[in-house]
Amino acid sequence: MGFIDKFFKKQKTEAQPQDNERIQAIQHAINIMENADSESTEEIIENINQFTKDKHIARELYCLIPSSYCRLIIREVTYSNELITMSPDGSQKMDLISNHQLYNLIQDVLIHKFNGEIDNDKIQTILFQSAEFNAINNALNNGSALEDLMTGPLVILASDNL
Repeated sequence: MGFIDKFFKKQKTEAQPQDNERIQAIQHAINIMENADSESTEEIIENINQFTKDKHIARELYCLIPSSYCRLIIREVTYSNELITMSPDGSQKMDLISNHQLYNLIQDVLIHKFNGEIDNDKIQTILFQSAEFNAINNALNNGSALEDLMTGPLVILASDNL
């Protein structure tokens, strides 16, 4: 491997300061969501927002973390790669989950987390906050086979202040 190859490989793998801030936000949001008891969705998002200082990022974390848990744990389902962000005015922005930087960081954090000690109760607490998990669970309870299931696009409701 030449000098240029080594340089570019090193550049790709080093976390940027913004990534470090987002990783901390992800870890903080996971902690809030793992310990959620009777809080409403908006209360959980507000607790995340107190750390992120960005309501949109807080909403994204609230939506993407449970989805990431679901997709990493229940692999037999065919998941959509589409992500739709819906604005309060009804407009929609389409994206691919695989291209979504925050989602990919969440996946990295969770893979690292799952390599350590796992608390099943905390995992279940987050899974039950996932619309995808709840849809899969309902389909299984109605007799569907796990490997026959496919999800629709993941939808995030954007905050008013985008």
